[in-house]
Amino acid sequence: MADNGLSALENVAKAAYWEATIAAFFIPNAWSMVAIIYQAQSNPGQLWDAADEWYEVKQRLVAADKEVTAQLTSLSERDWSGKDRDAFDKKLNDYQNQIRLSYSFAVSVHVILKIMAMLIAMFIMMMWAFATVIFVYAMIIMALRIMMLVPVLNAWASAALASVQAQAAMITGQLYMILKSAESALSTFGNGAAATLGGLTAVDVMGQMLTGNTAAYADFTQAAVNSADDVAKGHLALLEQRLTGQFMKGKKLGGAGLGSIGKYKFPEAKIPKNMRPWLEKIGGVKGTADVGVPGAKEGTVPAGGSPSLTRPITQSGEKYGDSYVTRTDALPPS
Repeated sequence: MADNGLSALENVAKAAYWEATIAAFFIPNAWSMVAIIYQAQSNPGQLWDAADEWYEVKQRLVAADKEVTAQLTSLSERDWSGKDRDAFDKKLNDYQNQIRLSYSFAVSVHVILKIMAMLIAMFIMMMWAFATVIFVYAMIIMALRIMMLVPVLNAWASAALASVQAQAAMITGQLYMILKSAESALSTFGNGAAATLGGLTAVDVMGQMLTGNTAAYADFTQAAVNSADDVAKGHLALLEQRLTGQFMKGKKLGGAGLGSIGKYKFPEAKIPKNMRPWLEKIGGVKGTADVGVPGAKEGTVPAGGSPSLTRPITQSGEKYGDSYVTRTDALPPS
C-alpha cells in the first residue's frame, strides 16, 4: 500500500513521549501523563491501510456479485428449464447470498477501521500538543535552575522558579485529566468496535453456513488456530507494556491494571512513597527503549516499536500460520 499521511503520526506519538518524559524529570506529577502517552503509541496509518485493503475486498465482491447476476439472467426459462435449472439457480442464489454477507462484513470493517484511524490520529495530536506544553515549562524550569547558579540572579531566579513550578504542576494536572478522559473515551469506542466486529464475524460465519458454505466454520476455526501465536505474543507484549506504565504512574504494581490470564488475576502491591520517584524514572527510561527514536529506520534497535524485554520473543522469525495467511489472502501481493 502507498504510504498515507497518517503514518507520519507514529513519529509524532514518539516525539510526544520523549517530550513528556523529559518534562517529567522537572515536573514530577507529569509521570501519569507519560504513562498514558506511552501506552497510546500507535501508527494510525496502518489501520488506514488495512481499511483500504478491506475496501478492495469489497470491490472484488461487488464484481463477483455482478457476475453471478449476469449468469442468472443469461439463460431464459425457454432456453433451459427443469430440475437441473432449478438446482443451478438455487446454487448460484446461495453463492450470491454468501457474497453479499461477505460484502456487508467487508464494508463494516472498512468503516470501523477508518473511524478508529481518525480517532487515534486526533488523540496523538492531542498528546503531542499537551506534551509540548509541559516540555516548554520544563525548559523554563531548567533555565531558572541554571540562573540560580549566578549569584546576582539567584534571588530573582529562586522566586521565579517557585512560581513557575507551581503553575507547571497545576497545568500538568489539568492536561492530565483531559487526556485521561479522552483516553477513556477512545478505549470505550475501541472496545465497542471490537465487540461489533466479533458479532459481525459470528453473523457472517453463521450466514455462510446457512446458505450452503458448510466449510465456513472450519475456515474460521483454522484461522483462529493459526493466529494463536500472534495472540499469545500480543498478550505478552501488552503485559510488559502495562507493567511499565504502572512503574511510570508509581502508585501500585499488579492487580486489575495488568489484566488477567484466564481466571488468574495478578496480585496487587502498593509502591512505598519513598520508592515512587525512582520507579517512575526507571519506567520512563525503559519506555524510551520501547518507544524508540522518532524517525529511526524501521527494523533497527533505535526504532523501538514494542516492549523491549519481550521483543526477542514477540518479533522472532516467521510466525506460525504465516503460510496459511499467504495462501488464503484475498489480496495477495502483486
